[in-house]
Amino acid sequence: MEKTREDIIKDIADNHEVSIGSVAILLSGLETTGGTQVQFNMSELGGMGQWQPGMVMVGDMFNSSLKQKVDRICTELSAWVRTQPKEQPPQTASFITSDSPATFKGSQNNSHYAYHASDKRLVIENNGKTTLYDTTGYPLTGVQQSQDGSGKHLSFTYPGGTVQLIDLKEISAKKGTGGEKKEDSKEK
Repeated sequence: MEKTREDIIKDIADNHEVSIGSVAILLSGLETTGGTQVQFNMSELGGMGQWQPGMVMVGDMFNSSLKQKVDRICTELSAWVRTQPKEQPPQTASFITSDSPATFKGSQNNSHYAYHASDKRLVIENNGKTTLYDTTGYPLTGVQQSQDGSGKHLSFTYPGGTVQLIDLKEISAKKGTGGEKKEDSKEK
């Protein structure tokens, strides 16, 4: 019998002597990226950290045994994620004409993002509103997520530094599945 998501979480938590909650959070993050990377902030795992194959960073940066534990947990979870069926893209992003896979994607609270390098497009879905941005001139390499009292913030890295959404040309926006689409709403 194939193990369920819950079985995997419990087994890995037991094997590595960490809480089920910590493993569940790591798994959710890895599911978002197709098992390629995860960022986390858990005291049990040394505070803020991130993992991708071959690279582990934890807030308790001189704790080698903790880094090894995080690497083993994430490697096992990543392997399981990669065996699972791929999800279909959300319907709210159906106005995107490209079939290219996302170069990277992720989420924070009610915001989701996906970058399609081959199309030079960034898709942001925030509270049911999907906005498409042109990234020409900004070959994105990563994302920076932060949250403070005024809300959540996304900025993106590229070889020349950091770019904010306000710096990108908004191509279109659509609310939910029945909202109106607006074309070339911002010239930046």
